[in-house]
Amino acid sequence: MLDRNLRVTIAVGDELRRWELEAVRRIMAQDGVDVIGWVRLPGRAERNGTSWWNSAFHRVQRDAERHDVLAPVPKGLDDLGLPQLQGFESVIRDVTLLLGNAASLLDAPLGSEERFWAFHHADDASAHPVLPGLRESVLGMGTASFHLIDAVAHTALRQCCVPANGDAAELACTIVEHAAGWPAEALREWLITGQPPMGADLHGADRIATPGLLDMMRFRWRRFTGQNRRDAPMASGAWNIGVLHQPVQVLLQEDGSRNVRWLPSPSKGRARLEPFGYRDSDGELNVLFRKAEEDGSAPVIARVRPKPDNILKRSRIMLEEEGADGYPFTISIDAVTWMLMTNVNERVVRLHQVNAANDGFTQGPVLLREALHAPTLFLHAGRWWLFGTVDPQPDALLRAWHAERLEGPYLPHASATLKCDLRSSRPAGTPFMHDGQLYRPALDASDPQQPAVWINRVLHLDPNLFMEEPVRRIAGFPATAYGMGVRTISTMGDMTLVDGLLSPLLAGTRANARRGRQRSKHQDG
Repeated sequence: MLDRNLRVTIAVGDELRRWELEAVRRIMAQDGVDVIGWVRLPGRAERNGTSWWNSAFHRVQRDAERHDVLAPVPKGLDDLGLPQLQGFESVIRDVTLLLGNAASLLDAPLGSEERFWAFHHADDASAHPVLPGLRESVLGMGTASFHLIDAVAHTALRQCCVPANGDAAELACTIVEHAAGWPAEALREWLITGQPPMGADLHGADRIATPGLLDMMRFRWRRFTGQNRRDAPMASGAWNIGVLHQPVQVLLQEDGSRNVRWLPSPSKGRARLEPFGYRDSDGELNVLFRKAEEDGSAPVIARVRPKPDNILKRSRIMLEEEGADGYPFTISIDAVTWMLMTNVNERVVRLHQVNAANDGFTQGPVLLREALHAPTLFLHAGRWWLFGTVDPQPDALLRAWHAERLEGPYLPHASATLKCDLRSSRPAGTPFMHDGQLYRPALDASDPQQPAVWINRVLHLDPNLFMEEPVRRIAGFPATAYGMGVRTISTMGDMTLVDGLLSPLLAGTRANARRGRQRSKHQDG
């Protein structure tokens, strides 16, 4: 932990936007940080033109600026009471935050101890001239990315990746409302660890052009026909669940076993996904899962008992509740099995206890009054943690709460949002320990047609700081009938439960050595 306060200066180029002003406010509110003052610097040259050909796009941007958080702030930092600095080069500081397109210092040689942080788009364009996500949304790109970078080391200290769909202005608001907290969070990391944030190497993306007239015409047509609407988070497709007869840590190995034994195929048009397991009083393996139509409709929570001979009895419906959000995360405590479930209508996350007959649930305590997607509960370092994602980005906005007791009360993490990344935020199975380190499976939903799971190593988790790094991406289980994608990886001791998306190329082949002989015996709805 750092034994002194951090000294921060603010460099301002052009007119600030309100979210940039909010970023400064949050820095000023961070304990252990002194904001020394601010300096005016020339703005960075814009990389995107403003010709009549793309004037229609700039009208879209001006419309978006009607949202308060995106609007320019003519008075800049005046209302914050910060002094304007003279003789900036002689000021002792730890880091300078570049706002309002300020960039002139980046053109001069910088010492190894100099630190300048700036907001950037994925293509290294400045954050200020074009609103985050706006170009990607208009151009119909799949995702939009945004970063807080160390401009000297050229690393991403914080980053956001979200679907570039839905309303373009709402997308920009979501990104900047999250990004406004990044500098304060990075400074808090510095204070807690005693070291400046390092960040991940930036991989330069192709330049994103300012949309022209034809792009705007396509954009307006997509909006008129409803093609710009946000995709529902519910998974769709021909999913099935399977058992990997290896402990989950084998998936951390590049050449580890991927020999999944899939359950017999569901009835035509049905899907099984998001499996979580438990042992009943006889020690027999039970698997809870989301059972639905292939289009994601009519979801219920059901139970099956996978057998070594792969003969499957018909599944039993365990929970059919209006508003239940699926994802039947299970946890066993003192020989009692609980299922964690969100009811989006009631906006609660509640524990349900598996009843003595093992054919339903007894409703338990409410842990949180939030509509939390993929709720995940685990004990770490003597504290209970509750992770999940929230709207309006249910596959990207990760939040966390913690408590000293299972029943709560649960307090929010100091970071309002732990991460905002479509590629590695949403929980996708059970966290697990390996070699003394905590690992967390997370959904990679950047390609809706082929979802994958990242296994992340948690580097730091306490009520004030969360840090993790990606270790292994599991894209699916190739050369099997359900090898086109994966959404869930759940540990069950010496075995692992997974789900998989049907591969059209292998749909007519066996999913494993025995499946062909047993296909006609038992099929489950």
